[in-house]
Amino acid sequence: MGANLKKRQQLLEILDKKTLICDGAMGTSLQALGFKEPSDIFMLKNDAIEIVSNIHLQYLKAGSDIIQTNTFGSNILKLDQSGLSSEIENINLRALEAARKAVALFSSGADLQKKIYIAGDIGPSGELLQPYGDTDYSVMVASFSKQAEILLANDVDLILIETIMDLKEALAAIEAIRNIDSEIVIACSLTFMENGTTVMGNKAEAFGKIIIDAGCDIIGANCSVGSGSMVFITEKIRNANPDARLIIQPNAGLPKIIEGKTVFTETPEIMAENFKKILEFNLSIAGACCGSTPAHIRKISELVHGKKDS
Repeated sequence: MGANLKKRQQLLEILDKKTLICDGAMGTSLQALGFKEPSDIFMLKNDAIEIVSNIHLQYLKAGSDIIQTNTFGSNILKLDQSGLSSEIENINLRALEAARKAVALFSSGADLQKKIYIAGDIGPSGELLQPYGDTDYSVMVASFSKQAEILLANDVDLILIETIMDLKEALAAIEAIRNIDSEIVIACSLTFMENGTTVMGNKAEAFGKIIIDAGCDIIGANCSVGSGSMVFITEKIRNANPDARLIIQPNAGLPKIIEGKTVFTETPEIMAENFKKILEFNLSIAGACCGSTPAHIRKISELVHGKKDS
């Protein structure tokens, strides 16, 4: 058995036995520290590796088993919007370095036996596919391929495609990854409105089999809604995909503008109450998205430890 295939099987076996804890928000964590750049472009700052690594470390200390590289917008099309596509390798590599530094710092502490997984994070392109926009499907695949090449060449444990509003864009990202690596574990989460539909009209009960057939191993939802609405969305996904591995990462509520600042008002305690219901749908990965903090992840971690055999 090849090393990559063995690594794949080991991770999927773990996910079939217990729920792993992913991390929480990176972008809003940086904003809370006063930084205003997009989180991935922030990686170009001199002190970015240290700052991002410390945020990763706080999530690990809160109970995360998986940390996502700070590469949400680090694909060619998205970086082109800021005129920084030439920095794609630099940004992705520095984000990988920050994640590895956090793992090393955490592993030098008390919990030496805990396995930590690094997920290469791939977010949306920021462009619309034809006929709704100007971007050809093959161009989008190429954009994701360049980022995927960098992440896969640097030994990430899995790839997490997240916050996708268009099923076809999810398929482009999956195709890009599978063209490079047939064995890496892929998780993919779409972002739904409170009615269980993406802004492009994809329904929570109708996307799962399509992306699984395309080569995705874990399906789910993230962002856009708080944990209360995510209960409804998770139920729709699970009912349509009774045997699928699920990843769920809600926001810490819906954003509100308070005194000129964007604030997410869902407390860790409120999220934990809603996760009691979400976890009944047998998640493979549980985490949180915008507005969440290590305190939110700690509450989820405390709940999860009683949900599956360890």
